[in-house]
Amino acid sequence: MAVTNKTRGVIERITVKQSQKWRWHHGIAFYIIVQALTFGLSGLTSKIRGNKSKNLREAVFGDVSYFKMLKQSVITPPSWVFGPAWTINNISTIYGNLRVLNMPQDTTGRDTYLRLQAASWLNYVLFSAAYFSLRSPINAFFLTVSMFFLTLVSVIVALFKLKDTKVALSLATLVIWLIIASSAATFQVLWNRDDLYNVGPFVKLDPVLARDAR
Repeated sequence: MAVTNKTRGVIERITVKQSQKWRWHHGIAFYIIVQALTFGLSGLTSKIRGNKSKNLREAVFGDVSYFKMLKQSVITPPSWVFGPAWTINNISTIYGNLRVLNMPQDTTGRDTYLRLQAASWLNYVLFSAAYFSLRSPINAFFLTVSMFFLTLVSVIVALFKLKDTKVALSLATLVIWLIIASSAATFQVLWNRDDLYNVGPFVKLDPVLARDAR
């Protein structure tokens, strides 16, 4: 009996492993591709627009120095926080994506969740080019808010369609970050001129809410 149970356990583990078509190395490959597309598009857009790059970093990653030139609210995270924060957000999100990809194709909510995430990742790829390279706080605002909406809907689908708490929690840090980012992006739009659309600022800077004006 013990041997039979042990054999059954081994078979079950092998079956589960085989059913997991999407593994951690697929997640790493996806992350590398996404980063390459993001920075490549940002650098290409910056070059086409004619932005003068001070160094190779700006030429490849886009004109991220533009962020420091903008009037920012006190709730805006410092520029050095963005790298670590997005690394955590992306790793956690990819974990949830892989978990959903490995669910049976007829799982309720699976396709909906994956479509929402596909749109969210497209948003991510476009962001640096649309914001930094095109020097547009308006683009940044709409992309940030739309990603926040896509993420919230993804959480709802994970909880009520997929009924998978782990998938929902994989988006927790991203939700928190996007709440802060959406608020910060709102002040950026209001207080700064948009070089792409040649409009703004729309309201006068509030010294109480501004980072360097207090």
